Amino acid sequence: MIKQIVNKFKYAYEGVVQGVKYDTSIRLQCFNSIIAIIVGLLLKFTVEEFAIVLCFCALILGLEFTNSSIERIMNLEEPEISRSVKIIKDMSAAAVLVASTFALIVGLMFVCRHLF
Repeated sequence: MIKQIVNKFKYAYEGVVQGVKYDTSIRLQCFNSIIAIIVGLLLKFTVEEFAIVLCFCALILGLEFTNSSIERIMNLEEPEISRSVKIIKDMSAAAVLVASTFALIVGLMFVCRHLF
């Protein structure tokens, strides 16, 4: 039982490594997350603000991994892009865009609060 649990974490870790290594969008979101964390540290965000930043980072990274997985699955299922595949891929990407947009707005609110 413990070996199964350990293996699940091992496989998840391997997924993180594969995503960061081979997916530009995941690398970009990792970079954005690091920048957001650095800005929060430099501006001395409150614990609550920092927790919100970390939650947004986790949400966006999770959505980006999901989006990339959906895109790969759709490419395997239907290499020729059909209208349905395009809609699925676009909607999956939209989830990342929506979360990222709201994260940016909240982040800018925090930055402005600390700068002004």
